[in-house]
Amino acid sequence: MKKDGALGMEINCVSNMIRRSIDQRIAAMPGEKLSRMDSWIIHYMLDHQQEDVFQKDVERALAMTRSNVSKAVDQMVHKGLIMRSPVDYDARLKKLTLTPKVLETHRLVEGEIAKFEQLLAAGFTSQELTQFKEYLGRVARNINHSAERQKEEKKRRDF
Repeated sequence: MKKDGALGMEINCVSNMIRRSIDQRIAAMPGEKLSRMDSWIIHYMLDHQQEDVFQKDVERALAMTRSNVSKAVDQMVHKGLIMRSPVDYDARLKKLTLTPKVLETHRLVEGEIAKFEQLLAAGFTSQELTQFKEYLGRVARNINHSAERQKEEKKRRDF
């Protein structure tokens, strides 16, 4: 990477490297093959076991589009990793539930991801990691604010 490269390009390059490395690590594991997105969805659902989880929650939490999450959920249902089930209070809603099959596979994936997280953090102090995460949060907020402003401007132009 260049020291004077554009910030967006640098972030994208690192993101691609992370994505490829995680995919390779997961693909090399025995058992049910989970995609990166499968793993993220499962992780989110495990973190929110005490509440009903819906597709919309996953979309929001992972900052993913409706179509991408829908496709991933459909594939996960087909693989027997999660189930969609109706809720009593709204017939239109289908909550997502993990199946027992997924728990062991996910435990192995989480172990690989934990090793990879250690690799990413190597050479950084805890203070540097905290600061880095704050910087990434600031970049994300800048992007979100820009998107909100663009939506507002579009609404004004459309009137």
